[in-house]
Amino acid sequence: MKKTMIALSLAVGAAGFTLQSLADSNYPERNIEFIVPWNAGGGADNVVRALQNPVEEVLGTNIVVRNLSGGGGAVGFSRALSAKPDGYVVTIPTNATFTLEGLGNVDFTYTDFEYIARVLVEPYVLAVNSGKGWETLEDLVDHLQENDARLMVGASGVGSSTHVMAVALAEELGVEFDVVPYDSGANAVTAAMGGHIDAVVLNPSEVVSGIESGRLTALVTTGDERSGAISQAPTMLEEGYDFSVSQWRGVAAPKGISQEVEDRWVEAIQSAVESPEFQRAAEMMGSDIMPLYGDELDEFVERTARLMIDEAAKLRQ
Repeated sequence: MKKTMIALSLAVGAAGFTLQSLADSNYPERNIEFIVPWNAGGGADNVVRALQNPVEEVLGTNIVVRNLSGGGGAVGFSRALSAKPDGYVVTIPTNATFTLEGLGNVDFTYTDFEYIARVLVEPYVLAVNSGKGWETLEDLVDHLQENDARLMVGASGVGSSTHVMAVALAEELGVEFDVVPYDSGANAVTAAMGGHIDAVVLNPSEVVSGIESGRLTALVTTGDERSGAISQAPTMLEEGYDFSVSQWRGVAAPKGISQEVEDRWVEAIQSAVESPEFQRAAEMMGSDIMPLYGDELDEFVERTARLMIDEAAKLRQ
């Protein structure tokens, strides 16, 4: 009897494995839910909407975008992680995936996600009110150090990645920033252009209009290379600082999805980023298309996660 039960259990397990393998090979067989952990119309939402059509064409199914805002992204990320790891619920990872952990605001860790692709990259930009007269990063640093002054810098949200990055930049430059969190990047930009604060640390898409109007001056960006949207601004690396961090947006799922499902998504993303529709959208958003997959993506995530988690943790002290 005991041998019969063992044999039956093995048979059931083998059948379950076969059915799952068949389901993975036929993926997708129904609609996919793409959770955006922020409101519609924001940067992450715009990226997902731009990916939606070209990815649907490759996968041959509908993608249902669901905005679940709250807790700086915590609500949406937590909902995504509660789903079955079968590829039918995905989300859009950003640096907030890491800063939430560093701030101690969530129960999950960044390792609970399966990172499928990095799609877009945006550096952070330090832009100052043009009326201040600082034309270069050196001008700004010299002024602050010689006058023992502090820079009033706007960021988008308490504990946001721009808040964390402003703190990290000040530390790297050896100066003092008083960070003023606003409820949106747009409001921070308005305050900087109006002279209520001295500067902002935001992403290119949020400051490019202020720069083009001449009311803001971009002093430095934090990417590996100059931003296509703000090509006149040098990088921290060019300015002689060993500092390179970018905001990024991609696709992630709960840990445990099969290789077949991941491969299908990689195939879809590779096609999507080549589509003229997506390339036009990326240009309008001021983002650079820099896809990564596999081991290179894992290395990028690990490096970025450690820095952002450590910097965010400093805000708790």
